[in-house]
Amino acid sequence: MRETADAVIIGGGVIGASIAYHLAKRNFGRIVLLERASLAQGSTGRSVATIDLLTLQIEAAELFARSGAFFQQFTELLGADCGYVQTGSVILAGPQQEDELLAAIGHMQAAGVEVNPPTPEALALLEPMADLTGVSAASYTAQGGYADPVLTTQAFAGAARRLGAIIHQGRAVTGFRRQGNQISGVETEAGFIECPMVIIAAGAWSIELLSWLEIKIELLPVLHPVVCLRRPADFGPAHHSLLDLTTGIYARPEQGGLTLLGSINPRVGHDPTDPDLWEGHVSDDYILWTMERLIGRYPALVNSTLCKGWCGVMTISPDWQPVIGQWPDRPGLFCATGFSGRGFQISPATGDLLAGLICGEKQATTLLAPFTPTRFDNGRLLQTDAINKNFGLQG
Repeated sequence: MRETADAVIIGGGVIGASIAYHLAKRNFGRIVLLERASLAQGSTGRSVATIDLLTLQIEAAELFARSGAFFQQFTELLGADCGYVQTGSVILAGPQQEDELLAAIGHMQAAGVEVNPPTPEALALLEPMADLTGVSAASYTAQGGYADPVLTTQAFAGAARRLGAIIHQGRAVTGFRRQGNQISGVETEAGFIECPMVIIAAGAWSIELLSWLEIKIELLPVLHPVVCLRRPADFGPAHHSLLDLTTGIYARPEQGGLTLLGSINPRVGHDPTDPDLWEGHVSDDYILWTMERLIGRYPALVNSTLCKGWCGVMTISPDWQPVIGQWPDRPGLFCATGFSGRGFQISPATGDLLAGLICGEKQATTLLAPFTPTRFDNGRLLQTDAINKNFGLQG
C-alpha cells in the first residue's frame, strides 16, 4: 500500500514533537513523525530541562520569551502536565561578564520577560546561603524553573496525535529519495513514505541524516555530564535555579532535597562523543571541578551527599546557536538542530516558529532568519569564536 505524507518529521525528542504539534495545529495536512527508538529516548530524556528565561544572544531573546510564556500555560494549552516546577532563576556575573548580563536583561525585558537586576541587598535575601564574593551583577526572574522532559515530549506528541498527526516509534530512517534537489520521500525500515517535505530534528543524529543529502554543517555531539547531590538537612529552603557566569556552573534544585549540577564552561566536561556509543559515566575529575565551585558559592553544601548522576549528549553548532530553517537550494528540506544545550527550554517557540516558517508566516520568517543553516556558508555566525570560548552554553 502506498504511504504518503505532506511532511515527515525525523526525530521524536521534544523539538520534533513540538514541531508536529504546531504543524498539526495549523492544519498543515498529513504529518508523520518518525522516531527510530521511543519518544524522548535520546538527548531530550537526559536533559536537566531548566527554564532560565535568559540568553546573552539578542536574536534568541524572542524564542526564550515565547517559550517561557508557553510553559506557564502548558497544561491549559495542551491538556497535559509537563511537570513544571517554578524555582525562580538567578544568574550571577562578575566584572568580566557584567556588561553582557545587563545587556541580556535589557533585551529579555524588551521581549516581555519579567527579569530584573536585584540590588546586592535583595540578592542576599534571595540567596541567604550563598557566598556572593566576586558577584558584581545579577538577574532574577521568579518565573524560572524546570520541567520534566519526558512528560513535556509526550504532551506535545499526544496533542499532535489528537490533531491528526501520525507518530511512529521504532521506525528508523534509512535514506531519502530526491528528484533533482527536491525531496520526494523518505526510506524507512518499514517502507517508503512519499512526501515533498522533510524536517530533520534528530539532535546529534541529524549529522548523519544531513550527510546523506550531501549537506555538511560542523555540528559536534558532545557529552553533557550531570552531577547529582543531596543537600544537607540543615541547608534550609532550596536555592534558586542558578547560572553562575563567574565560576562556569549551573545548579538547579530537584525534588527530594536534591541539586543537579554541571558545567557551562565550553572547555570543561563537553568532550566530543559518538551519540550511539557514549558512556554514561560522570568522571571523578568533573565531579570535583563542579563541586568545588558549587561549595565555593554555597559553603554549607560541603556536607552534601553525592548521588548517582548521568551523562547526556548535546549537539553544538559552530556559534553555539540553534540551526533552524531551510536550504534555498533544497526545496522541501528543513531542520531544527544544533541547540547547544538550550533546546529544551526553547522547544515551544522553535516548533511554533518553524511551523510558521513552513506555512509562510512573515513574523516567523523574520524571527528565524538569524538561525538559518546557510549562515555557515557565508560566515554570518551569530557569535565570534572568542565569545564562544568564554560563554558557550550561557549564550
